[in-house]
Amino acid sequence: MTSRPVFVDRALSARIEAAEAAKVEAFAREVAVRVPAQRAAVAVIADGRAAFVVPHARVSRAAGLGMSGPVEARDVEALEDFYASRGTAARILVSPFAHPSLLARLGERGFRLDSLDTVLVRHLALAAEAHAPEPAARGGVVVRRAAREEASAWVAASLSAFALPGEPPPDRVDIFEAGFHQPGAAYFFASLTGGAVAGVGAVCVHERVALLFAGATLEAHRGRGVQRALIDARVAYARDVGCDLAYSVAGAGSTSQRNLERAGLVAVYSQAMLIKSFA
Repeated sequence: MTSRPVFVDRALSARIEAAEAAKVEAFAREVAVRVPAQRAAVAVIADGRAAFVVPHARVSRAAGLGMSGPVEARDVEALEDFYASRGTAARILVSPFAHPSLLARLGERGFRLDSLDTVLVRHLALAAEAHAPEPAARGGVVVRRAAREEASAWVAASLSAFALPGEPPPDRVDIFEAGFHQPGAAYFFASLTGGAVAGVGAVCVHERVALLFAGATLEAHRGRGVQRALIDARVAYARDVGCDLAYSVAGAGSTSQRNLERAGLVAVYSQAMLIKSFA
């Protein structure tokens, strides 16, 4: 595994937050095209992106605001109007490297902290310089890229892997299947000997930055190295398509964070989700 120390500064965070904003925008635009009745939409606010996909869900959120300069009260008002007019709470991801005015304006308008997640980063060597590329198979786990026609199968496996006991399945599977086709994204299956799907993962690329997301293992196959194999395969893919940086977001102290750290990603900062409801 080839990596180098991570120095965290505003420039690094700006790349990460730009990739985050690009992903929420791409997802919303793909849903707008493929599921027009959903009326998904995107707005540019304070050099970031506010995306609406479905009411009352974390996929409808804003990202990347305040990374290029001060945020004005009118920017936050525009953010509120964008979500309130669509009947949902306003959610926004905030980097600690964003301009201080962002948190000040959000506080003035009554936003509150909803969650804190850990951003983990790994610098990637060029493919030609990597001494030991991550294998596509590890410990009996085989990872392959999902084909475009496998959207339904990938989404079904993902929903099964992320499902909580007793939780009903989402009633808008078409939205997730639409998101499968967003530009810059690649989706992966992991399987064990015999070919049964054991887990899934995805990566979204923006300006040489790879976001590893949607990694999950089906309950029957947990504890067998599935996530490590998926992380390794996605890092290798990111390197192969020319990325020099990979990152992921995980709950603080979670199993996901531990898996990412074992694969060479380093925790660099906490990303806050702030929310304001309009009930």
